[in-house]
Parts: sequence; structure tokens; C-alpha cells
Amino acid sequence: MKVKTMKKAIAVVFAAALVAPFGLGSQASAKDGDGRQINERPIANLKQGGTFRFVQVDICPNFNTSAIEGNLLNCSQVMNTMLPNYIYFDKDAKIQVDQNYAKSIKASRVGGKQTVTYDLNPNAKWSDGKKIGLKDFVGMWNALKGTDKTYKITSSVGYEKIESVKKGANDDQIVVTFKETYADWQPLFSGLKPASLTATSAAFNDSWKNGPNVWAGPFRPATGKGASSFLDKVGRLITVERNPKWWGQGPVLDKVVFKALPQAAQIAALLNGEIDYMDIGNDINALKQARDNAKISVRVAKAPTHEHFTFGPPTAVTREVPVRQAIMLSIDRDAIAKAIQGVVDPKVKPNNNHVFLDGTACTQDNTGKLGKRDINAAQALLTGAGWSKGADGIYQKGGTRLSVKLIYPSNNDNRRDTVLLASAQAKEAGIELVPTLIPTADYFGKYVLVSNFEMALFAWVGTNFPISSTSNIFRQGAAQNFGNIGSAEIDALFTKANNILDPKKRCEFANQADAKAYELVHSITLFQRNNVVGVPKNVANFGAFGFTSIDWTTVGFTK
Repeated sequence: MKVKTMKKAIAVVFAAALVAPFGLGSQASAKDGDGRQINERPIANLKQGGTFRFVQVDICPNFNTSAIEGNLLNCSQVMNTMLPNYIYFDKDAKIQVDQNYAKSIKASRVGGKQTVTYDLNPNAKWSDGKKIGLKDFVGMWNALKGTDKTYKITSSVGYEKIESVKKGANDDQIVVTFKETYADWQPLFSGLKPASLTATSAAFNDSWKNGPNVWAGPFRPATGKGASSFLDKVGRLITVERNPKWWGQGPVLDKVVFKALPQAAQIAALLNGEIDYMDIGNDINALKQARDNAKISVRVAKAPTHEHFTFGPPTAVTREVPVRQAIMLSIDRDAIAKAIQGVVDPKVKPNNNHVFLDGTACTQDNTGKLGKRDINAAQALLTGAGWSKGADGIYQKGGTRLSVKLIYPSNNDNRRDTVLLASAQAKEAGIELVPTLIPTADYFGKYVLVSNFEMALFAWVGTNFPISSTSNIFRQGAAQNFGNIGSAEIDALFTKANNILDPKKRCEFANQADAKAYELVHSITLFQRNNVVGVPKNVANFGAFGFTSIDWTTVGFTK
């Protein structure tokens, strides 16, 4: 089973048939030197069984990854072992169909309308014995198309363009018809949810908070009592085990344990043999220790993850576009990128595109006049908007001080340093960014996901379909647009990009939208993070996946 998160997730499965005119293409590309590093080994060379200990920063608050509360990378990491995904990305980042779930996925035009036909694997069943089929597809469409606002969904992108989901020639064939052309149809219905979860908004929003009730993957929630059970909130552990009802190639591992540890404690746990994986990211100290340890392998790949400052709901200060522009101009993004990421990637540079990162087609600099630090320009914008410098050097207007709380999570030295650097830089321009520490356990659930912040630092984990997945971040009223900063013009440009098939035109429209988003300063992009992980050297078929997918059935330890 191969898996890949297909929507934007906060740091958020597909092999054979494809057809014109709507091929399984994406905007991702594996560049020379940027391919994955996973120590690929044949299953015959691996030990059968064993437990893989996968570290996370926190435990998942809701295992429904289609709900906004479950739109976290750590939730997707767990559920990717247990849910159907119909496509995956091979070692060359090329899209494929996962034969465990579908024999083919074919797109065509029927009666002038875009139609996608799923021929399902008849052996694919949910854990309750029900075949995966029409009710599940219809239920997911109804829940995610956005018409019933009681469903607290992550995104309706793509689903709202579907006209119907019907039975095809037999019970194993699903026909999805679109109202209008939608280019990034491929990731729809990934991480398919059972009809029982989508039947009501109450079930959708809350019934999987302590774990899935139904599953359909090579692993299942661990059974038993105490620490051996699926969710151990005291021990901060989530455990999955081999699914005896799995119809595909059986996994090498007996279990995967997802263990929550503060970022600062993870490197010691890796070096002491307590865990089998650490996302080193841009943790310079952890990287050095891992590289110096003879038992640890550091694996690196280019990845669709980028750090950024995002504005929350506009306040008396941040509601003014010139103020947001001045804040961006006051920050030296190049200096921050080199300070935080330079040791990991000496060639690091600021990220100048919200949509297309390095490793994807169509990337270009969309920052315009805001791309490079310019204190004089920042102050001119503030003066022109009626702000004047106070006695303490901080600008003010009408009794309002130009002060913005910038939140960051605890136990993360790099994000702390990022915020402190930005705060010091902004102060030179007469702008006060107040570093505000938030406990990691509360950061997303009580602050970011509920738009309870003025500015926040976190990372978006992108997808191989950057246009459709990113559009939800900028669309007015969308759940992932935390500050609701946007415009009808941006929405229209993304709509055009999603409604045509011509790759060149799609990129043009998306880049135009991105340039407008920079003008409004929806968010301030900082730098793209490499996928840098540390694992014991005997870990096989696992590591830095970059733009490719993990196959949990092949992960294991060498003999």
C-alpha cells in the first residue's frame, strides 16, 4: 500500500492504468539529485516482523483527516496505514494507480462532460466486511462538497465541481461526472472514508476522535489492553498492527508505533535506540549528532514543505495592506533562510512562490517589489498610510501602536530562532513583532486551526497537485484561509487554473493568482525545507521520500 498526503496539510497511494485526455499527470517532477533516499531493498532481504517506532511531536486529535481538526500531518501519517488511497507516486514522482484498491481509473468525456470511471478491486473491503463501493464515494462527496456547513471539512476543492457519483456497469464500477472541467481530479477520494463516517455531520466531526471505527489497509488499530491498544493518551502512543483481513501483499512489519515526543527530545531518543525515525528537518544540532553517529543514516530529498508566517484575522493593525506589506519588507528572508536552513542546505534561498516550490514545474518569483528587504520602502508605506514613528521608534496611528503578536510552538529551537530574528529585523523598521510562545499541544487545536492568532509560524506540507491544493489556502471563506485574506480576483484566477487542462495556461493563471496574494500579503513565505530524516542504518524502504509515496507494506529492517 503506497500512500501520500493529497491535500495541504500542516507540519498534511495510487500502479497501472491511465488514459487521455485526462492523464494522471501532476505538476511535480523529480529533479537530478533530488530523488528519494530510502535504502530500497527487496522484501526477501528483510527480517519478517518487528516494530517500527515512528516519532511525532504530538498525538492526533481527530483521526478523520477530512475534518479540519484532523488536517495535521501526524494524523495523515497514522491513517495512511489504514485507509484506501487510489493513486500513489513512484520513485520518479510519476503518478500510478494502486491496484490494491482499483484495477483502473479512466477519465474521458461523456456527453461533453468530464467523467472519471473507477473500476474497483472487488477484494477491497472495510473491516466490518462491507465492500468498498458506491455508498462510500457518494458519502464522501456529499460530506466534502461544502453544501452542508455543519460538516467541519478541510476543503471542498474539487468535490464542489462534481455533478453526480453513480454506479457504473457493475457494483465495482463508480462513475464520477463533473459539472465543469476540473484538471486536478486525480487526488479526489484519496484517503476514502466509509459511509458510516460521512452519514451525519456529528459522526464526521467527532466519531473518530479516539480512532477510526472502520478501516481498510494493511494495518489496523492495535487490539488489546493498556499500552498495547491503539491510543494511549497517557503514554502518548498510537499503535497499528498487521491487518489479518488485508487482501494485498502482507506488510513486513508486525506493528508501527507512533510515539509523541517534544522536538528537542527526539534526537536523544534516536541515538539511544528508542525510536526508528526522526524528522530532522532543519534542526542543525540534531543533524550534526545524527551524522556523527555510526549507527544512524541521514537521508535527504527535496520536498514540498515550506516555512512561512501567516496572518490571522485582520486586527486594527494588520487589516491595512500597506502595514502587511511593510512587515514583509522589514524582514530579511534571505538571512533567515541561511541562518535556519543553511547548514542543511548551503544553497538555500527564500521561497518566492506560494504555489510552485522547487521540484515542481512552473515555479517563478512572484514576490514583485516585496521580495527583498527594504526598510526605507517599508517606512514609506507606513507614512503614506498615516502612521508616524513614536518616541520609542515604533510606528503608531490614532493611538494604535504597530504591534503584532507572532506566535510559535514550544520545544522547537528553529522556530523560536526564526521568530526572534524576524522580530529584531522588523524593529529596525519601526515595527514591533512580539514573540509569543504557545505550548505545542495547544498550538494548532487552540490557535492556528481556529484562527486565534495575529501572526503565526508553521509549515505547509504540499502535494504533487499544487494548484488545487493551494487554492484552498487563499479562497475567501475557506477553512484553511485562517486570516480570510483574499479577493474575488484571486479566487477567479484559481478557478480558471482548476477548470482548464492546458498545463501552460494552468500555470499562468496560478502564478497570476499567487502574485496577487503577495500583493495582499496573505502570508510571508520564508524557505523550502528539505526532507531530512534520521533512521538506524538497518531501516529499509523508508527515509526521505520527497515527492514520492511510502509503501508501508515494504518497510522493515535488513537481515
